[in-house]
Amino acid sequence: TPEIQEYIQSNTLTFLGICFLASTAVMQILYCLKVNVFKILVLMGTFALAMAFAGNDLVNFIGVPLAGYSSYTDYVSSGATDPSTFMMSSLDGPAKSPLIFLVAAGAIMVFSLATSKKARNVIKTSVDLSRQSEGDEMFGSSKIARVLVRFSNNTANFFQDVVPDGVKAWCEKRFNTDEAKLPEGAAFDEVRATVNLVVAGLLIALGTSLKLPLSTTYVTFMVAMGSSLADRAWGRESAVYRVTGVVSVIGGWFITAGAAFILCFLIAMLMHIGGFVAACIMMALAIFLLIRSNIRYKKKAEEENGDVTFNQMMLSTDKGEILTLLSKHISDSQADFLEYVNTTFRQITDGFIKEDLGMLHRAEDTMRRKRDELKNCRRKEMIGFRRIDPEVAMEKNTWFHLGRNSCEEILYCLRRIADPCEEHVDNNFEPLSQEQIKEYIPLRDTVLFLLRRTEKILQTDSYDEVDEVRREAEELKDCLEKAREAQMKRMQSTKENITVAYLYLNLLQETRELTSSLRHLLRASKGFRE
Repeated sequence: TPEIQEYIQSNTLTFLGICFLASTAVMQILYCLKVNVFKILVLMGTFALAMAFAGNDLVNFIGVPLAGYSSYTDYVSSGATDPSTFMMSSLDGPAKSPLIFLVAAGAIMVFSLATSKKARNVIKTSVDLSRQSEGDEMFGSSKIARVLVRFSNNTANFFQDVVPDGVKAWCEKRFNTDEAKLPEGAAFDEVRATVNLVVAGLLIALGTSLKLPLSTTYVTFMVAMGSSLADRAWGRESAVYRVTGVVSVIGGWFITAGAAFILCFLIAMLMHIGGFVAACIMMALAIFLLIRSNIRYKKKAEEENGDVTFNQMMLSTDKGEILTLLSKHISDSQADFLEYVNTTFRQITDGFIKEDLGMLHRAEDTMRRKRDELKNCRRKEMIGFRRIDPEVAMEKNTWFHLGRNSCEEILYCLRRIADPCEEHVDNNFEPLSQEQIKEYIPLRDTVLFLLRRTEKILQTDSYDEVDEVRREAEELKDCLEKAREAQMKRMQSTKENITVAYLYLNLLQETRELTSSLRHLLRASKGFRE
């Protein structure tokens, strides 16, 4: 009633003081009884945030359809005959929503949030970006993030020079995490969880009471980012990736707002001009986009959940088990990389020989993505190295980096082959002669055979075959060197096309370098396992 509302408003500070004192007393009693107070605070904070969400998002969810329903009932009850002249003056007053509509809308929202994988993915993004420990980063590195992190480091260094040592020592004690033990699978401790839930709920409730147009997801996300930054969850090893994620999310919201504004204008204009036909086309297009979006999301989710070994490695606390999982991750990732090299090397050489520019373009595109994958794999495995015994890590560190460097060198060989071949075919230059093709194809097929054998060794741990494959690779290097010398003699004795001659010479040289890097990879893999 208005009287009760007025009484509450006039005694707000009194009510808050009583609630504060009562809560303090109850929590102190629970603490004396050895009850984990933070679990209760997290539970209550969850309810508070849920209520804040309901007060904002529930209205946004049902506001438009209820306004339409109210307009329809007003039009019918008025007895008007021309809807184009009927004024919506009844919507000027406060909305009176039927209780059944509110309950039904709330039930739909709860069901959707509980079953929607995309909703869980939104939460996963917030949790991963605010995670206390190291792990797989969802975002890469961007220019703006590197600039912001560098500026922050320079600013921190300046203040570190002027702040007294005693103050710095006191601050360091506040961030001592040696005795902090997170539950298995937890991204951060209960203190930060309580802060996130309570502060986000308060801000959303305050904004809703002031009738401010706010995004509950945005507020909750930024609260989580602020608390993780204040809790030193963003170390120098992860700060660039976390800042990139925050900037991407914020930028995505601004871009979405602009895109929604423009698309609504275009769709309204098309439906006004095209009428019913345009509306049907728009509905069909919307259905198509929804289906395609779900298909792409499923593929992306499968890729993200595919690295089971790394996830197990991050959850494990046994150093021996972590070493086993790390070795498996390295072998599997290198085997997958060699499978890619086999396919791409064949694609590049076939595209060059057959003058298929599209095949060469596709190979170029995949190599850019594969370079980022190699960097991500190395970073993940370095995180694994930090979790095993330091002496074992020092022993295996050299072999690990030799193997990873060999993979990167193989990829660079592919790029050094593909770039001039793509330019050559794109410019419609003279193709390889039949003599050169007959000479190179057997050498190329031998490389593909060695790649398959190496991949099998890594998949099955058959390291007793390493010496034999390395010997065969050395013999192939000799054959490639002889083919290279023969090509140089042809260039001196015949008047063949100089452009294609030099390109073929480069092809032989880079194939030889690829074979040499493959031998290094085999040696490193065997050394790592021993």
